[in-house]
Amino acid sequence: MEKTNHSVQNQKDINYYAAIRKYLQKQYPKMDKTGVSALCREAVFAPGGYAVEIDGTDAPITAVRENLADFIERDNANKNFIPYSLDAEIADLIEKNNCETSSMNEYYRWISATADIVRHTGDGEVTESDASERSEFITMSYDRESEILLCLALYESAGREKNRGKIDMLRFKLARLREMRSIVRNTSGMVNAKSYEEKEKLRLYYDYCANLLSQKADYEPNLNLKLKLNINHSNDEDLEEDFSYLNYLRQVVLYMMRKLEKSSAENQRADNVSEIADTRENDTREQELGYMLSAVRENEGR
Repeated sequence: MEKTNHSVQNQKDINYYAAIRKYLQKQYPKMDKTGVSALCREAVFAPGGYAVEIDGTDAPITAVRENLADFIERDNANKNFIPYSLDAEIADLIEKNNCETSSMNEYYRWISATADIVRHTGDGEVTESDASERSEFITMSYDRESEILLCLALYESAGREKNRGKIDMLRFKLARLREMRSIVRNTSGMVNAKSYEEKEKLRLYYDYCANLLSQKADYEPNLNLKLKLNINHSNDEDLEEDFSYLNYLRQVVLYMMRKLEKSSAENQRADNVSEIADTRENDTREQELGYMLSAVRENEGR
């Protein structure tokens, strides 16, 4: 029985987006499928300050969501929505899978790995393994940054105050991860350092990491040293207290969906134009151009 319940819940999760689209179609029966899909996209991902055009009128996205919620409630269909607590559960799972043991152990592993890379950079014998180590760390750092930003958005969606501790921890880790990546990048040109300046800078980078490893997680290194070594990330906009990771994620997804939609439409137009041109080989250039323009207009009207 438990397995069946999980199966039902998974099916509901998968149909979350489709459920919203279905109720929007019921709410706006005169709107075509393309319009409903676009409205669904905006309703799910657009930040609070956005507006969307409905029947020739710009409507605040917040009002669209409120009306949709009221409509669904009246239709007794609100059970199709994923509960907010699931967002936090997903974030917990992502972090657990990537941290391997614990969040703080991962934090110290980043610093230790950076210290090793700096040490290998100046030891006079840079191997292919050393180069691979540097490249893999940079790749990992960007992957983890994306995952952390996603988790921050999920925790925010589940309730910022309820998940305050987890959000603060991830913001702290994100800042340190960026610091470590900047150190790895900054030292890439110091392989087999020979000048005193380069050797001294490598020493300072290594000491910086070693100092972090010897301190508690909440330790904050000297700001002047961070500025001197160009590893200061405390002024990043997305590390500010009032930054909305949820809105940021929505903006990114919305941008990608719009871009994909535009690309798909352009590809469709190109296919249609190509098909028409292939059947008009004997026409004049002016006639071909006319057929192409007609095909484009036809697609734009769909």
